[in-house]
Amino acid sequence: MDIVVDDRAVPHIYASSLHDAALVQGYLMARDRFPQMEILKRNVTGQLAEVSGTLSASALEGDVSARVIGFKRVADRIYPTLSADSPEKIALDAFAAGVNVYIAEVRSGTSKLPPGAEVLELLVSNPAAFKDWTPQDSLAIGRYLSYSLSYSAEDDTGLTQARMAVAAAFPTGNPRAGLFRDFWAFAPARDVFTRDGLSLAGEGADATKSRAARKLSSESVLPNGEVLAKAQGFFDAARRLREVMGDESRGSNNWVVSGSKTASGAPLLANDPHLQLPSPPLFWYSHLNTKRAGGKLNVEGISLIGVPGIILGFNDRIAWGSTTANHDVTDVYSEAITQGANGGPDTVLFKGRQVPIEIITETIKVAGREDVVLKLEHVPHHGIIIPTIQNGAVVPRTANRALSVRWTGDEVSNEIAAFQGLNAAANAAEAREALENFKVGAQSFVVATHTGDIFWSTQSRLPVRDARALTYDPVTQTGLSPAMVLPGDGSCEWVGELETQFLPQDTNPSKGFIATANNDLVGTTKDGNPFNDAHYIGFKYDVGHRIARITERLQTLVSKGGVTPEDMMALQGDHRSPLGALLAPKFVEVANRVQAERASPGTHPALSGLVQRSTREELDVLKQVANRLAAWTYETPPGVNIGDGEPSEAEISDSVATSIFNASVLRLIKLAFDDEISAIRLRPTSGFMAKVLQLSILNPSKLATYSTAQGDTVLWDDLSTTDVVETRDERIASSMILGARYLRDKLGADQTQWRWGKLHTVKLVSLVPPASGESAATIPAPGDATFPNGFPRPGDNFVVDASQFGLSDPEKFSYENGPVQRLVVEMTPEGPRAWNALPGGQVFDPRSPHHADEMEHWRRNKAPALYFTDADVNAHRVSSVSYAPAGD
Repeated sequence: MDIVVDDRAVPHIYASSLHDAALVQGYLMARDRFPQMEILKRNVTGQLAEVSGTLSASALEGDVSARVIGFKRVADRIYPTLSADSPEKIALDAFAAGVNVYIAEVRSGTSKLPPGAEVLELLVSNPAAFKDWTPQDSLAIGRYLSYSLSYSAEDDTGLTQARMAVAAAFPTGNPRAGLFRDFWAFAPARDVFTRDGLSLAGEGADATKSRAARKLSSESVLPNGEVLAKAQGFFDAARRLREVMGDESRGSNNWVVSGSKTASGAPLLANDPHLQLPSPPLFWYSHLNTKRAGGKLNVEGISLIGVPGIILGFNDRIAWGSTTANHDVTDVYSEAITQGANGGPDTVLFKGRQVPIEIITETIKVAGREDVVLKLEHVPHHGIIIPTIQNGAVVPRTANRALSVRWTGDEVSNEIAAFQGLNAAANAAEAREALENFKVGAQSFVVATHTGDIFWSTQSRLPVRDARALTYDPVTQTGLSPAMVLPGDGSCEWVGELETQFLPQDTNPSKGFIATANNDLVGTTKDGNPFNDAHYIGFKYDVGHRIARITERLQTLVSKGGVTPEDMMALQGDHRSPLGALLAPKFVEVANRVQAERASPGTHPALSGLVQRSTREELDVLKQVANRLAAWTYETPPGVNIGDGEPSEAEISDSVATSIFNASVLRLIKLAFDDEISAIRLRPTSGFMAKVLQLSILNPSKLATYSTAQGDTVLWDDLSTTDVVETRDERIASSMILGARYLRDKLGADQTQWRWGKLHTVKLVSLVPPASGESAATIPAPGDATFPNGFPRPGDNFVVDASQFGLSDPEKFSYENGPVQRLVVEMTPEGPRAWNALPGGQVFDPRSPHHADEMEHWRRNKAPALYFTDADVNAHRVSSVSYAPAGD
């Protein structure tokens, strides 16, 4: 075996077998990333408190959540199903063995843990806790990634709570009775889809039959509010566990362009997944080659830490990328429970009979205190009953109602076979065959082949629901839907799986490209009702601004022809503000009306109150910031020196306008909607807030809270004021004044210093908790004098180059989620040409030159070439080593 490490610290592993390649991959990944791998493994398998004990209050809470969801339980069930000679078992076993070679070095003192990993010294000093890596650990991490991208139980209960809260606060007849429909709207902000129409294969006879069986219910069957409240502690903890991979803004972009539209005649692929941005990143470069020795592998790309193989990348025949497809694969059921007789188990009512609840015992070791023993209830036909969690402990259930969760990820499947298949696939047919193994965590896979094909698949297991589960009508807000809690009595069960031909997909479309961005893929939510189509796919999608911008730019590029890799990179770095382009012109119009009312009282009577109570200085500033917004191009540069020289005047102008717009928008949302949010005690996510804000300003008649008498939505009027009716224009102008005041107080009176990069920053924080203070692994490094608050960055909410800070905190403009790679591949007949950059570096050790070198490319939106051919690899060789094959 020969290993060549290039000048970007990418190991090129030339082995005689898959076993040997995976063995070396496991060792080298552990050498570069072991502290991060160990902490992630313990998060996923519920063993973090074994290390941190009482030092971390959240560790035990996270362990309980991980045990309830059961990543390790399903991994333990998957592993025995793998055949001994399967590529996936060979890779898993060898990878674990390679990691354990490194662990043995740590145990013996041959290898030392790097700075930033001090908390793991507690582990090394405790032989009973410092265990070997197992294949099941890798499987559990893989299932955890699937969970973070597909488990939607919290969404189901959240929508149910919201529906109940709005009905209680604003009953039928109240002007705000339609608030749930407006605040939690299913329709996208932009009607742009990957492909129009549900399926290339048509609806099918079963779809027509299912449609006919969907009859609107006259009653809304909702669970007990107390049951929902008791489950909230678990969902809060589970959300924090999931956020190791990213918060509500996680997502991805990908697209492929046909060779007929490119400059070289070869298809192009681009992929930038959006997840948490820790230091080092969640992924690690590697190149595995057994072809030189007569094998099947010659594949390069990124690996998920702790898992063998390449998850996203390219080989010498195909390139592939993925984004989350958002298929709905989770349902929450309201269970009616009967206490067991004569010491027998409690039961749930299902299809007219009582089914015993099973008990699953989980034991959590906690350093410095007694073990915590969990007795988890499990409904055989659904799944785990959501427990009540208080202070990190499960409180025994006493009520006769509870919630259970059914998720496809609770069942055995073999996603690693899908990736092993992609790693070795030689053509489109073999790539499709590999994806047949992908069942959980539905992805939009795009593929480009060396022969010129491009295709898109969302292959996964998608449950078909009983027609009675699909009766919800968003207009009347009656009926049942899989987006909310369903009755557990057997009336709303999964009755099959959607056949592959009906899943969203496409091959070599005539338009010349395929693009996905976590959007509604085929338009099932366009009418605001995702439950009335031939096949139910899902309900929760990105708002649609990213796919709209990507599609717009790709249409321009392919119509012109001659598309280049540089065009793909530029599109990945697109920072045009979608909300700014839509809403800023309206802000300017409002500010101009204020000035007109100021000059001639009575010109705009609805603004007279604002003019009268505002100072001359405030009205002057309003005019100034409106002029800056009027000159804005909607580009969002940081406007500060990021290490490449001083920004231009045009960049500074756009930067200041970006700050003004975003400071104003956050305050407008607070002014417009916080009264309703306080009344229902629930806050929609940023995507929902953006949609209702957009409609409120641009097309209020589409809102359920629209008042014909007022000619506007009633949401502008503040519930807490009774002597005045607040209007859209008054709220917008007030938010602009408040936004300017915030920027003045934060950045000074000189408006030219209101630079976006002083507010909009990113800092990469280690997953490994520091023993004290800030981790040495943080990027920028602790104490960095140039960028003490993080790297200044372009972009704002919902831009293509994801840099979303959200719409809930008017004081926060930094962000923590974004592209975990920026891959572009040109798939030529001779093989791939590829470019990529990671947010951080290959190596955990902050003393390494490869700890943060990739970040210097990433933060500048540059993607240097990767080395794939022998000639390129050898030209950039930094070190090399040879090993004898295992067993020799």
